[in-house]
Amino acid sequence: YSIKYINSDINIGGTYTMALKTYGIDFGTSTIKISRKGQGIVLDERNMIAIADRKSIIATGNEAYDMYEKAPANIVVTNPVRSGVIADVANMTALLVHFIKKLSGNKRPGLADYIVATPSDITEVERRSFYELIASSNLKAGRIKIVDKPIADALGAGLEIMTARGVMVVNIGADTTEVSILSLGGIVLSKLIPIGGNKLDEAIKGMVKKKHNLYIGDKTAENIKK
Repeated sequence: YSIKYINSDINIGGTYTMALKTYGIDFGTSTIKISRKGQGIVLDERNMIAIADRKSIIATGNEAYDMYEKAPANIVVTNPVRSGVIADVANMTALLVHFIKKLSGNKRPGLADYIVATPSDITEVERRSFYELIASSNLKAGRIKIVDKPIADALGAGLEIMTARGVMVVNIGADTTEVSILSLGGIVLSKLIPIGGNKLDEAIKGMVKKKHNLYIGDKTAENIKK
């Protein structure tokens, strides 16, 4: 592999053939969103996987989330992404391949380009892991590009970021909140804060326990928050 960073390509075998499909991916801690060029968002599911006896994948996405807090001891339901970065490469790879196959009608996916949105305030090693996740999978990847989430957020929201006037983008995720200032088409300042929606869930659980002497689970707390 020839690897180039931000807004560049990974060229497999030194040559590149134009792919017919282009996928945009947001690997969120709580959810994974996949869009396809010309169609918009084609998948929006929980970024969760359920594994039985430490080896067999029995559920993914929303189906795995339905098992959360209900599964027996031999079934582990987990999030492969934590705090905005990939924490479990093997499970995240399995999830991604499963979802892309699902979007391909459960057939072997053909050649496609992939654009991945990542937090800007992460290390180069963490950023590289997003490249390698796709490049090392059995997906037929053409170009693999990385874009900073604040830029993608602003463009997706229709904000004008090419002028000298500053634009603030606040992305509240499950584990982190990214606050960014954009101007003249680039990121002036970006900070990833380790507080997100999960902290709100914990606060709700604590308040219910304190006020009503009642323990509620993460799902109930999230429903109250929403």
